[in-house]
Amino acid sequence: EEDAFWDGLAIAIFALLVSVCQSFQIRKSYFAPSSFISMVAVGESAPDFELKNSQGKSFKLSTFKGKKPVVVFFYPADNTPGCTTEVCAFEKKAPDFKAFGAEVFGISSGGPADKEKFIRTNKLTSMELLIDSADTVRTSWKVPKALFGVFPGRVTYVVGKDGIVKSVFDDLA
Repeated sequence: EEDAFWDGLAIAIFALLVSVCQSFQIRKSYFAPSSFISMVAVGESAPDFELKNSQGKSFKLSTFKGKKPVVVFFYPADNTPGCTTEVCAFEKKAPDFKAFGAEVFGISSGGPADKEKFIRTNKLTSMELLIDSADTVRTSWKVPKALFGVFPGRVTYVVGKDGIVKSVFDDLA
């Protein structure tokens, strides 16, 4: 029964990411191979973090341990075409993730004013978008970079109630 739960959540996220990647129409050959990057893997403990949203409210991953699964997706920046497509796709699918009892966090750099504008402009109300201004969390999760290491990458993690990473969806793979 627990395996069916994780399989269902993973399939929902996979379907979302396939549609997002197709809309980017970007050739994978432009990206650095993720096999050379040692990112947080399935079966490992998710590194804890505490980040704020655009309103200054703090969210700490460990507060969800033992309570609910968490979907954590890293995206490069707010207000760019590719990232807007990605985040809006997560917004559209957030009710599906919530049906599994999951909390959804999007993490990128930037500042509170830009993040708030991004949220308002795109009506992003079903998840929390968190600010990692110094890329500290991105670094602790070892999120690989895209475009030959020039730009921040896109990776989605599903973290179980136990704090263990259950699935990883790497846009660079």
